[in-house]
Amino acid sequence: MGVRGLKTYIESRNRNYLRSWAFRDKQLIIDGCNLYYTLYFDCNLDQMHGGDYDAFEELIIQFFENLRACAIRPYVVLDGGADHTDKKWDTIMQRKQDRINAAFALSVGKKEKVLPILIKSVFRQLLQKLNVPLVQCLKEADWEIAALAEEWNCPVLSNDSDFYIFNLKTGLLPITHFQWKNVKVDRKTNKKFIQAKHFTVGKFCASFKMNTDLLPVFASILGNDYVKLQNIKCLIWAEYSGPGTQHAHINGLLNWLSQFPEPEAAVTALLKRTDDNEKAITQEALSKGIHEYKLFPGSLAQFFHSETIPCTGPLQVLPEWTLKLLLEGKMSSSIIDVLVHQRVFMISQVEDFQLPCSSETSRPIRQVIYGLLLLGEQQTADKQALDIKTFTGTSKCYVEEYGRQQLKLSIQKVEAIQTGVMEGLQLKTLQKEPHSVRLQVLLDTLGVSSEMFRGTQPALHLQMFVTHYWLVNAQPQPSQVHLWGLLLGMVYGKFSSTPKRHRGIEKLQTAGRRMDLEHETAHLYSQWQSCLKWSLCLNSLLCFPVSEPEVARYNIRLLLINHLENLRSGITLDCLLVRGSSAERLFKQLEDAVVSLVGEDFIKKMRTGLEHRAAGKTQRDYNGQDQPIDELSSSFENLMYEDINDCEDDDDDLNGKGRKSKAKDHKNEIPDVPCTPRTRHKAKARNANHPSKKSERRCFE
Repeated sequence: MGVRGLKTYIESRNRNYLRSWAFRDKQLIIDGCNLYYTLYFDCNLDQMHGGDYDAFEELIIQFFENLRACAIRPYVVLDGGADHTDKKWDTIMQRKQDRINAAFALSVGKKEKVLPILIKSVFRQLLQKLNVPLVQCLKEADWEIAALAEEWNCPVLSNDSDFYIFNLKTGLLPITHFQWKNVKVDRKTNKKFIQAKHFTVGKFCASFKMNTDLLPVFASILGNDYVKLQNIKCLIWAEYSGPGTQHAHINGLLNWLSQFPEPEAAVTALLKRTDDNEKAITQEALSKGIHEYKLFPGSLAQFFHSETIPCTGPLQVLPEWTLKLLLEGKMSSSIIDVLVHQRVFMISQVEDFQLPCSSETSRPIRQVIYGLLLLGEQQTADKQALDIKTFTGTSKCYVEEYGRQQLKLSIQKVEAIQTGVMEGLQLKTLQKEPHSVRLQVLLDTLGVSSEMFRGTQPALHLQMFVTHYWLVNAQPQPSQVHLWGLLLGMVYGKFSSTPKRHRGIEKLQTAGRRMDLEHETAHLYSQWQSCLKWSLCLNSLLCFPVSEPEVARYNIRLLLINHLENLRSGITLDCLLVRGSSAERLFKQLEDAVVSLVGEDFIKKMRTGLEHRAAGKTQRDYNGQDQPIDELSSSFENLMYEDINDCEDDDDDLNGKGRKSKAKDHKNEIPDVPCTPRTRHKAKARNANHPSKKSERRCFE
């Protein structure tokens, strides 16, 4: 939801609607989706290259640590599925088209805002890791957040302008003015606090001498996600504002409403000034708009305190185990849209818009999800209770997928399917099925066998299975460079979460560097992230037959692009993976796992992927750097197939044994040294002033 222009009006400098508050030692209801949206963009994190999940993780950890330091007790609420009434359908469709446009703008170098596809999963996992109370609503969260804040008599933290309309006793703290990075200390009490700005409906309306009950009328006339009266010929509200007033349209409407004692009188006066052919639709829209802001006790308080499953309307027919996972945020809210509306909206990413939508690669995974949710004997009653749409003329079941066709929002009807092992499975009792059965559904979907578990850590199983699926199904086919870059990204992600950061690897420095977008790489890694997203969804629906990976570990695309630039600058792989280190050992494990999944012949037949070096369409001009393509390819191959049996260091990160290294060259084992002078692959000699030579010197310093 959101009231157009209201946030800007209230926060304009010549107004005093926001008061300072040294905020500490209180409960705080946080609009979770609005928080991660605001923080991600305010901190200028990567959008073009698949998302900077590692930096986002650090940001979120710092945020909640600072709240804890000030004795602030956060309760986070996330959005769920779309409302079963489809009352904001037009707004949803427009926003999906806007996101396609924004993703395309980013892909051609323009400034826009597009959240990475896995950001909600990262946020949810981090909060669970930090033990921050979290609830994912079964529909949009705004009303539930307001109802909970009113029930608990505590403020809301959000930038959503709808919270300027809800009449909350304790008011709103806009995230924009919540100075969480700068924790202060009260000199008198020696207690820490966060300086914030505070808004209350009472003080705002008092400045206009207006009844607070008139604010929902104001929001409905001005227009929000549910009510759009701007297309109805009515009054020019600026006429009721003083001369030279900023935001005269909003100011004039508030002045006009302030003359009425209560909402009914304002609505009656508005209808008198409305054309006869518009009266009925205007009255209906106003009634709906006013109703949206009426507060009464909601359902979240009980779940926060005792995990009591609330009455969920149409979704009450779902088994309790699915409702619990949904409310805990451990199951994707897309499941709600499949069950209630039999539709799913794909999330647009920065990719090659001349190619089919990257989400098409993951469609077979979604088809299995649809089959688990919608097929089976017990689903007949569920469909009737949910009033789910069916497509006549066929006994098959379909889901509408909203993706893109080039730059236009498009719709495809996708069939729900059942694999052989799924026959007889019912959603109601799915969690009681043997682990082997649930695992086999996942393995069949991703095209792997149970024998592939050998050689990799359990925490890496799902992403390795996804990588196999991606290699086989992605279009265009990934190259060796894309594959090995993906594995390098996993290695970097693994060690970015350890106390000794990046043990045995050089941290890629991206801050302040312009990262050009290579469209094929962008598209391929968008496909990989889409496959991971829907595999996470399937894994949770199957009650986690394999461990859920930490999604924050995968800044894959940004890492690969930077890694390729390092190679093209003459830096060898020894500068990225120290021989005998735990990082190299993990890379070797991942390599062996991939080879066992797809076979050595498959790897050998893959193109190297370094041919794009000379392509002027999407790559930077390298100004005469003439390192042969086959030499760069050889660097990858040498890393992949080199014999590291002479390294005897024990990997305490991987094996948990913590023994001292027995390697002869101890310099190679020092975690703080990103690369060593003992290189196996020599770069060509270059002029000392050449940029690539400077890069080499930085590596060896």
